[in-house]
Amino acid sequence: MTIDDMDAMPYVKLYIQKAKKENNIPKLIQGYRDGRQFDYRNKCKYADSAIAISLRHGTNDDISKDYLSKGIIYYFYQKKYKLALDEYLKAYEYSKGSEDEYHHHKVIYHLGIVKEHLGYYEEALEHFQECVAFYGLKSKQKLHANEQFNYKKAYVNNLHQMTVINRYLKNFTKSDSLGKLGYQLTLDDHDFTLENSYFLKCIGISKFLKKDYPGAKKDLERSLPVILKRNDFAWASVIYYYLGKVSEAQNDSGQAIHYYSKIDTIFKKHEFILPEVYRSYNYLIDYYRNKEVKKELYYTNQLLKADSLISKDYSYLSSKLHKDYDRRTLIEQKEDLEKASKRKIRLAQILIFSGTIVLIFFAVRYSQDRKIKKQYRLLQKRISEGTYNVNDIIHEESTEYNLRKTFLTPEMTLEIREKLAKFEQEMQFKKKGLTQKSIANKLGTNSHYLSIYINENKGMNFNKYMAELRINYITYLLNTNNKYLHYTIEALAEECGIAARQNFSNLFFEINGIRPTDYIKKRKQELGIS
Repeated sequence: MTIDDMDAMPYVKLYIQKAKKENNIPKLIQGYRDGRQFDYRNKCKYADSAIAISLRHGTNDDISKDYLSKGIIYYFYQKKYKLALDEYLKAYEYSKGSEDEYHHHKVIYHLGIVKEHLGYYEEALEHFQECVAFYGLKSKQKLHANEQFNYKKAYVNNLHQMTVINRYLKNFTKSDSLGKLGYQLTLDDHDFTLENSYFLKCIGISKFLKKDYPGAKKDLERSLPVILKRNDFAWASVIYYYLGKVSEAQNDSGQAIHYYSKIDTIFKKHEFILPEVYRSYNYLIDYYRNKEVKKELYYTNQLLKADSLISKDYSYLSSKLHKDYDRRTLIEQKEDLEKASKRKIRLAQILIFSGTIVLIFFAVRYSQDRKIKKQYRLLQKRISEGTYNVNDIIHEESTEYNLRKTFLTPEMTLEIREKLAKFEQEMQFKKKGLTQKSIANKLGTNSHYLSIYINENKGMNFNKYMAELRINYITYLLNTNNKYLHYTIEALAEECGIAARQNFSNLFFEINGIRPTDYIKKRKQELGIS
C-alpha cells in the first residue's frame, strides 16, 4: 500500500495488538512505524510511540531512525522546520558510530534540507556533497536490486538539492550541469518519475534565467503534473512562480495573475510560503492598485502575513527580503487605502501594529548583534593580554594568607596549594561528576578545609572555581585550535567536564559575557572559516 493509505490502518492496529499481547518488542516498534507511515492524521502520535519504545528497548539505530522519521513529519507534512531540525539533530547524535552508513547519511541529507530552507546554503551544500560522494560510490557497486534502488534514489535526491542550492548561490554553470546530469539519470525510468520532474523543473528555471521563455514554459508545465500528484505543494509553488515570471516576460498579465493566485491558494490552505515565491504578491498588489481596492487590500494583507511567517521561519533571509520590499512604504500605502474605505480602519490598525512589531524585532536583533560584537571584542582582548593562558587560567592566589583570619595553618595552606596546582596543571577538572568532597579526598584533605582554602586564596566558592577552570579551559581551546570551532555545544561541554548543554551555555555566558554559539560564530567570521 502507498504512504498515507488509511485502508492499511485496521491491519496495522491488529498487528500492534498482537505484538503487545506477545510482548514482542521489535514487532511493536515496527507496528508503530507502520502506523506512522499510513495514518495521515495521527503521524506524530505513532512517531512518539515508536520513539518511546525504541528509547527503552531499541538500539541506537532504532532510536535514530525514529527521531529522523518524526523530523520528516515536521518537515514534509507540517513545514515546521525548526522542530524538524531538533529531531534531525537527535537522530544524528544516535547515528554516530553506526555501521548503517546508509541511514547515517540519510540523517545528514535531511539536516541539509532544513539548513537549506533556513537559508544556510553553504552549510547545506556541504551536507549534500558528502552524501553524493557516499551514495554515488555505493550505487556503482554490485548490490541487491533493492539496495541498488535505494542508493540511486538517495544519490539523485542529493543531486537535485545541489542543483537548487548552486542556483541560489548563483553558481549557474554548476547548477545547469548537475540538473542535466540528474535529468539524464532519471529519464524514462518509471521508478524515478518524480525525481525526473524535479530536474525538469530545474532545467525550466534555468531556461527562464537565460530568457528562453517558450522553452522554460514547456519544461515547467511538463514537470508540474507529477509534482502535484505527489502533493508536493512547496515545489509546485516554485513552478507556479516561474510560470508567472514567464507570463510577465511575455506581457501576458492574465496568465501571470492566474499562476500567482495559485501560490496564494497554497498559502491560504497550508499557511506555507517559500522566500523564493514571496515577490508574487508585489505583482498582484501593483496589478490591482487603483483598479480593485478590495483585491489590493486583500493581497497587501496576504503579503504582510507572508512577511511575518518568513521572518519567523527564515530569519537568515528575512533581512534581505526587507531590503527588496520596504515594509514602511507598504504600510503607508495601506493607510492611504483605508482612508478611502472607513470599513477597513480596523484592518489598517492591525497591519500597522504588525509592521511595528516586525520593525521592533529587527531593531532588537540589531542591538543584540552589536552587544555580541562588543562582548566578543572584550573577550578577545582579555585573551590577547594573557588572561587565558592554559597554565594560568584562574585568578592569581594571594600569598598573604598569614595576614587573614583563617582556620588553616601555613603548612596546611601550602600543602593544599601545591596539590591544587597539580590538579589544575594536569587538567583533572575535565572529569565529569567531580564534587568538593571527591576532590578533597583526592588531595588528601577534607572538603571543609578545601572550601576555606578556595574562598580565601581564589576569592570565590568551590562551584565558581570549578566553573571558571572549565570555561576558561574551553575558551582557550576555541581560541587556539580551530577544530573545536566545529564541535557541537554538547561536545564542548563534554570536553571540559560539564554534564548538561544548557548549564555549559549559561556558565560560558556568565563568565565570558557571550553565549558559546555567538562566540563560535564570531570567531569563525574573524578567521574566515565556513
